[in-house]
Amino acid sequence: MKKTLAAAAVTSAVLAVSVLAGVPRLQAAEIQTAAFDHTHAGLTAVYESALKGGLVDYAGLRENPKALDAYLAGLAATTPAQHASWSRDQRFAFWINAYNAFTIQLIRDEGPVKSIKDLGGLFSSPWEKKFIPLPAFDPEKKGKKITLDEIEHELLRPVFKDARVHAAINCASLGCPPLRATAFIAEDLSEQLDDQVQVWLGDSSRNQVVPVNGKIRVSKIFDWFEEDFGQGDAPIVRWIADHVGDESTAKALRAQAAKIDVRYVDYDWSVNAQKGRR
Repeated sequence: MKKTLAAAAVTSAVLAVSVLAGVPRLQAAEIQTAAFDHTHAGLTAVYESALKGGLVDYAGLRENPKALDAYLAGLAATTPAQHASWSRDQRFAFWINAYNAFTIQLIRDEGPVKSIKDLGGLFSSPWEKKFIPLPAFDPEKKGKKITLDEIEHELLRPVFKDARVHAAINCASLGCPPLRATAFIAEDLSEQLDDQVQVWLGDSSRNQVVPVNGKIRVSKIFDWFEEDFGQGDAPIVRWIADHVGDESTAKALRAQAAKIDVRYVDYDWSVNAQKGRR
């Protein structure tokens, strides 16, 4: 298995780096029809070198940018025809990984910063920055580069309608669910998403889901995207019960769902960088 992943990563890297250099070794038509690496081995390799305990070595990625650039170039070479031929889970995994990888690129290229919000301004947002070179997927059909917001709110949430995605995408902040140590892949996607949700819900710095005096305290994500989890406190509580993974907690939540008061944890927008490696 390791040899297979390594070989796929090398193949993807060779093609992608040549595209980045502006001197492609394959003709454009060949690039468009080249098989996409659905193991996303290139991204997993980036995580193996730059991710520890959910925290990113952004400084290291600036010092050694080639692996991430190669993976991103492979994403950018994807055509709508290729995308349309893929299974639902292949498309879903592609956009989750794209969101996370391009977010890392944004912090790497425009950092160091204390928070991703530092990259915005009074009238601008880092999530609305058109820097992602996938113009063929522009939701506005204008052929422009796309934004992180467009991936999340146009290409992920309304298309796949799976609230577990909120545990899978990471906005480069400590308040976000942590980055997974490996890329998402179609063949294991549902299990990976379940695991991500359980890790997120089980992290007391982000969620306290065991009822205390009729209350739970959860991430602001449940507030911001309430419609994805169900309108109102009770549907949110039931969603958590269905996904928390701990049966005793789930039982307590279901028994009290109609009465539990949902409160929200303050969101930590500090960048998710390893110490001294912003």
